[in-house]
Amino acid sequence: MLSRNAALPRIVIVGGGAGGLELATRLGRTLGAGHRAQVILVDGSPTHIWKPLLHEVATGALNTGEDEVNYFAHGYRNGYDFEFGYMQSLDQARRTIRLSAIHGRNGELLSPERDLDFDWLVMAVGAEANDFGTPGVGEHAMFLNTPADAEALRHRVLELAFRCSNGDEPGKSLNIAIVGGGATGVELAAELKHTMCELHQYGARLQPERVKISVIEGADRILAAAPESLSAYAEEQLGARQIQVLTNSLVAEVKADGVALKDGRTIPSDITVWAAGVKAPAWLARLDGLKTNRINQLQVDTQLRCEGADCIYAMGDCSAAPDGDSGRMLSATAQVAHQQARYLAEELTRRLEGKPAKAFVFKPQGMMVSLGKHSAVGSLAAVVGPKRDYHVEGRGAKLIYASLYRMHQAAVHGWTLAVLLFIGDKLRRAARPALKLH
Repeated sequence: MLSRNAALPRIVIVGGGAGGLELATRLGRTLGAGHRAQVILVDGSPTHIWKPLLHEVATGALNTGEDEVNYFAHGYRNGYDFEFGYMQSLDQARRTIRLSAIHGRNGELLSPERDLDFDWLVMAVGAEANDFGTPGVGEHAMFLNTPADAEALRHRVLELAFRCSNGDEPGKSLNIAIVGGGATGVELAAELKHTMCELHQYGARLQPERVKISVIEGADRILAAAPESLSAYAEEQLGARQIQVLTNSLVAEVKADGVALKDGRTIPSDITVWAAGVKAPAWLARLDGLKTNRINQLQVDTQLRCEGADCIYAMGDCSAAPDGDSGRMLSATAQVAHQQARYLAEELTRRLEGKPAKAFVFKPQGMMVSLGKHSAVGSLAAVVGPKRDYHVEGRGAKLIYASLYRMHQAAVHGWTLAVLLFIGDKLRRAARPALKLH
């Protein structure tokens, strides 16, 4: 079935995160540039930044203005079209999605609601923070789910660091509580500690030892999804940076001045960051005929097709996807989204050519976690096998961690431009402060 408003089959991808952007790029370069299909990427933001780098945005180590990808320009260069707007509904019978109206900063209507036809639809809208119904999270906690969240956290950290340095309480400490000991929480804690040391070197009168950072985790260890040796090393490194790690600690309530635990303790906090879990957006559960699980993820089969919808796929954090090999449910990670994007680029091409489908099989590549500017820790499941408890650490691991972003850039821009971007990053870092301080 061809779209009524297009001479070519139309593939619509909703969500320009790491997986969605990579899928649009791959399909644009092959089907779009070859005039075999029209590829359209839909997103409510005009720019993309790689989500695993948000902890660096939050601390000022990364400038979003320099590392963002503009969808309009990128689509022009890579054979796909960009449609600006948020999806709000689906009509399966008509094979259309409806995009919400767009308003300017002063409330002026820029574009009314509009429909977009599709032959194949891919949902890649990512996930948002899951507070599990914990009291006070919405009122008193900050999040790290979007670039806007990261910028808000960065400004708050700078404001309170300035207050502690120049306020009427010169000896006051800055308390930061991070709820969630997964990769996001651990990376943010280490990066914040490094940032405070950098600020002190720039002349801030807030000594690093007066910054009290706590990582609160409900499980019996941080990085619970990683091998035990990796968790132990990460906890040791956080301790060496005077970062308090509280495991087996369940949160009862988040307050304006601290985090109350279910065992009766209260952890003082000027800033509380909630990084304890994710869920898919609630509006996915209201889409026409699509099935979701308890955290709003779209239920898909081993070919990533939404249950009961042959022409609709879901990938990344918004999908509850079984591995085609083991059948287990896949976790919401960047490497899963990356492999799903590569698979769907091939699968949709097969569909277009009338070839039989293949199941998606996830190949685990291990886990890499940054521990600040010069250190990281990671497992090497791709080298020694996923069942071996083995990890790399230190500067070597940091080089591997940094290479993951360069591989993402290569997938999005091609290797030539990725190398040029790498050189440009090195030149900028030599010419400007290590932190964005405004």
